[in-house]
Amino acid sequence: MVGNGHDEAFSRVRFWTITGFAWLFLVALLFRLFDLQVVDGETYLNRSRSNFLQERRIPHTRGLILDQAGAPLVDNRPAKDVYLTLGLMPDSERSLRRLMAHLEMNYAQLKATDKALLAELKKKHPLWVVAKKELATTQCQSLEKYLDKNKMPGIRVDYDLQGQNVCQVMLDPLSFPSRAGVLRRVTDVIGLNGAEAEQAIQKMWRKSRGLGKFKPIPFVMDVSYDVYARLESAISVGDLPGVSAFDDQRRRYIEGDFATHVLGFMNELSPKELKKKKDAGYRMGDQIGRRGIERVYENVLRGTDGKEEVVVDAKGRRLGVSWAQDLLGEDRYREAEPGHSVVLSIDSQMQHRAETAFQGRAGSVVALEVNTGFVLALASFPDYDPNLLNSKERSTLVTSLNTNPDKPWINKAVQEHYAPGSTFKAITAVAGLVNNLTGNYNSRYCPGFYQMGRTKWRCFHRGGHGHIALAEAMQKSCDTYFYSLGHELGIDRLAATSTLLGFGQPTGIDLDGEIPGIIPDKAWYKKHFGRYSPGYVVNNSIGQGDVTVTPLQLASAYAALINGGRVFRPQLVREILNHRGEVVEEKQPELVNQLDSIEQELELVRRSMGYVTQKGGTANGLLYRKDLPDMSLWLRDSGLVLGGKTGTAQVVKLSKAIAHLDPEEVKYEQRDHAWFVGFMPAHKPEVIIVTMTEHGGFGGTTSAPVTAQVAQVWFDEVRGKGRFSNLEPMPKVRSLKELKAEKEENHEYLQ
Repeated sequence: MVGNGHDEAFSRVRFWTITGFAWLFLVALLFRLFDLQVVDGETYLNRSRSNFLQERRIPHTRGLILDQAGAPLVDNRPAKDVYLTLGLMPDSERSLRRLMAHLEMNYAQLKATDKALLAELKKKHPLWVVAKKELATTQCQSLEKYLDKNKMPGIRVDYDLQGQNVCQVMLDPLSFPSRAGVLRRVTDVIGLNGAEAEQAIQKMWRKSRGLGKFKPIPFVMDVSYDVYARLESAISVGDLPGVSAFDDQRRRYIEGDFATHVLGFMNELSPKELKKKKDAGYRMGDQIGRRGIERVYENVLRGTDGKEEVVVDAKGRRLGVSWAQDLLGEDRYREAEPGHSVVLSIDSQMQHRAETAFQGRAGSVVALEVNTGFVLALASFPDYDPNLLNSKERSTLVTSLNTNPDKPWINKAVQEHYAPGSTFKAITAVAGLVNNLTGNYNSRYCPGFYQMGRTKWRCFHRGGHGHIALAEAMQKSCDTYFYSLGHELGIDRLAATSTLLGFGQPTGIDLDGEIPGIIPDKAWYKKHFGRYSPGYVVNNSIGQGDVTVTPLQLASAYAALINGGRVFRPQLVREILNHRGEVVEEKQPELVNQLDSIEQELELVRRSMGYVTQKGGTANGLLYRKDLPDMSLWLRDSGLVLGGKTGTAQVVKLSKAIAHLDPEEVKYEQRDHAWFVGFMPAHKPEVIIVTMTEHGGFGGTTSAPVTAQVAQVWFDEVRGKGRFSNLEPMPKVRSLKELKAEKEENHEYLQ
C-alpha cells in the first residue's frame, strides 16, 4: 500500500494481534504472582526461610592400576568425608541477641557473654556460663515461655537462689546455638585432639572465604564407620547443624609398599593448585596423583564427577527427593563417569622377587624386555607404604621420609644418577669397534696399570693381565685395556657413541622426574672447568670420572647392545581399559634410535659378556653361592647362560698404593657402589636386568645374585605365559657337557 511516499511498517491487524498477545501474557503473569504471593505466599515464605538448595557431588570411580596379568595393584575403597557449611551453622551473637530483651542485656554484656562461651569451649571440660543473675522470676518465666516456643537448647533457668525471689540464666557452651559449639561437638565426635582440631578448623576457615561459607567445605576426610554412625545420629536429631557426611572413595594400594615408586600416591590439592585446575573439574577436597603412574596418567585414571541438587533445611539436613524435583526438575541429577584403568607391563612375580632379593639399604632393580622396551620390574629402595600418606600416621611418615639419608622419596631407577663403573666398559668397547680401534683378535698389554706422561691409572688386578683381547678383557674386567682404548678414542667419539645409546638424556619413560645423567665431551669440560685434559677420558672410559647414568638408562642401552642396536623407549603401560574392561588403547614398542651397520661389532660385545659368569669371569661365583644354593643350582643345570657385566664404582677416591678394600672394612658411606647388568639367555637375550646397590661393595657379590634371581622368575614363572608374550619357544635345554663343548668350540674369543 502506498500512501504519502512511505511504506506502512505494520498492518493494523498485525499491530492489534501483537498487542493482544502482550496483554494476555501480562494478565497471566499477574495471576501467577497473585497465586505465589497471596494464595500460597505463607507456604513459600516458610520454605524460603527454612530450606536451601545444595549441589552435592557424586564422586567418580577412579580407574584401577593392574599388573600385566590383570591382577589389581591399586583400587578404591569406600570412604566417608565430613563437610561443614558455615552458612548453615548458628551464630552465637545472633542467638544471644534473641535473648537480650528477656535478660535485660546491653551490647557490652552480650559481647562479654559471647567471649566467655568461646573461652569455655577451648577447655577440656567446659563449664556452664552465667548469662544473667538476680533476675526477677517473672522475667525468667517469660524467657521459659519464649524458649518453649522457639526451641533454643543449652539454656537453664535456676530459681530461688539463696532463698530470694530471684533467678539466674545459665548457658551450656557445648549445646548453646553457636558455630564454635558445633565445631567443638563435631571434633569430639570425630575424636580429634586439641592440636588436630585446631589444625582442621584453621584449614577449613581458609577455604571458606567469600561465598565459600554457603558451600560444603571439606573438614575431616575418611573417617571411620563408627565415627560416621555417631555423626549421622547427631545430624539426624539436629545436634550438628551445618555438618554433613558424604560418600566418597579413597585409593587403596593393595600390597602396601609394593612397587611404590612405580604406582605413586595421591593427596589433596592445595588452594593454589585448585585455582588452576577448577576449570578441569577439580573441587575442594579433591585428591590428585603426585608421583608415578598416579601422576603421569592422572587424566586417564580420573573420571568425571556427577552431581545432584538437593534441598536441605536450615540445619543442613536433606529433605525429600520430591522437593528437589518440584523445584529443579529432572536436570538436578547427573551420573558420574568412571575413569579408565591402566594395565602395566610390570609383572608382579618379578617385581616381588626384585624387592625380596635386594639386600642393600638403598638402590634399585630394573628389568626390561630386550626386544620391546617394556618394563617388567622397577624397584627402588628404600620404599614406603603410600596408604599411610592418607592416614593419621601421615605426618610421622612424612617426617621420617624427609629425614632419611637414603632418600626414600626418590625413585633411584630414574631420579638418581651414579658413576656406572665397569658396566660402562661395554659402551667403550662398542665405540672402539665402531671406530676400528679394536677388534676380535686385537690384544693390548696390561702390566697392571696404564701410564700417560707421569700419571698412572691402576688396573683392578694390580699384577696385570698381560696381553689380553677384548672378550677376555670384558670377562675379567681389565681396566688397563679400556684405559688405553678410551685414550685412543678421545672424549668426543666416546660421547658420540654413548649419546646414540641414550645416555646423557632422559629415556622418555612414562614416569615423572626422570633426570638425564651426564655424558661429557670437550665442550662440556670447557663450559664447566674452562679446559679439557686428555686424562679425563681415561677415567670416563671405565665409568668413573664425570660420567653418570641412571639404572634405567643403563638397562635401555644394554638392551640395544644385545638386540642388534635398537634403542626402545622404556614403557610401563601396555593397555588402557574403559570401565567395562574394553581396550581403548594398546601401547606398541617405540623405537627411538637404530644403530645401523654395526651388527657384527655388537655381536662381539654380546658374546664377550657371555663369559662373565663362566670360569675366570668376575661373576663366576654366582654358580657356587652356598647362601643361595637353589639359584646356583638353577644357573648350573638350566642350560641358560646368564651374560652380563659387573661394575664397582668408587665413591671415595683411594690412594694409588691401596688396592680395593673389603667393604666390611670401610664405613658404609665410603663403600663402592655395586652394579650388575645381566641378560638371559646369553646367546639370544630376552630379558635384561640391572641391579644397583648403593655402597654395596662388589657388583659380582652383592648385585649379581639379585639379577640372577629375577631372571630365574622370568624363565620359570613368567616367560610365555602372559597374553602379551610373543616369544619364540625356548630351544632345548643343553646339558653341562654340551655347554662345555660349545665353549671350547668358541674358545678363540678368549684369545
